[in-house]
Amino acid sequence: MINWRAIHAGREFAPAFPQLNRCDGGMTVSLHIIEQMSPLLDAPDEATWFDAIAKLVDSWGFDRLLVAMLPRPGMRLEDAYMRSTYSPAWRQTYLEQGFAHIDPTVAHCLTHSTPLIWSPELFVTRAQRALYDGACLHGLRSGVSLPIHGPQQEVGILSVANNFKCTDAFWEQIDAVLPKLVLLRDLVIDTGRQHLHTHMQARMPQLTPRERECLKWTARGKSTWEISHILSCSEAAVNFHVKNIRAKFGVNSRRAAAVIATQLGLIDPG
Repeated sequence: MINWRAIHAGREFAPAFPQLNRCDGGMTVSLHIIEQMSPLLDAPDEATWFDAIAKLVDSWGFDRLLVAMLPRPGMRLEDAYMRSTYSPAWRQTYLEQGFAHIDPTVAHCLTHSTPLIWSPELFVTRAQRALYDGACLHGLRSGVSLPIHGPQQEVGILSVANNFKCTDAFWEQIDAVLPKLVLLRDLVIDTGRQHLHTHMQARMPQLTPRERECLKWTARGKSTWEISHILSCSEAAVNFHVKNIRAKFGVNSRRAAAVIATQLGLIDPG
């Protein structure tokens, strides 16, 4: 058995797994486990898909699950596609307190590829300890976070948790399920892309062709006067479009709107 405690202390680790195509009975992840994950491939809708994931991790001893993804790095965390079995009250508190910006599991998953076991030692600052104390009150005492870095620039996190203390039983559980979680994470990336796309489409402001042109040239550093000449229209017309753009993005400046539009892939700043 691998002694994860000896290398844990809130750090990442990269376990080595035998090849999945072995036929000698020595596979870390058996064909039975792969078959257990088949409902993700066959799920007809998002609810069925997420329910299949939740049931799977629950059977492995984790009664809390979070899947969060963004289509590309640099986007606002608040815009992430997110589904979880966490307490709604905790989700609301987490959002209102902006905990995502101090959560060490989030920081790790945005910048690393290896799984992270989390326990009290990981939460160092006063704000992080307050975050952890609140999580414990909602059954999130220990868990594993697996970074999501997809082939199309997707970034995110798959977290599973339970209310166990870090006893020998918890570490034995981690030793047994980590290979399964890594495989599940990869399958979530492949099968969840359609749900991420649907989520982002619903959040994207609907821009007119003229508004896209104004945003594109704004992102390239052009002034109102320059844009009016490029588009052969008046400065008043440019300002009219910019006003609508700011309203659609909910921001106070055209520069902020251009940054968000670039992050969402709505414009190519060139």
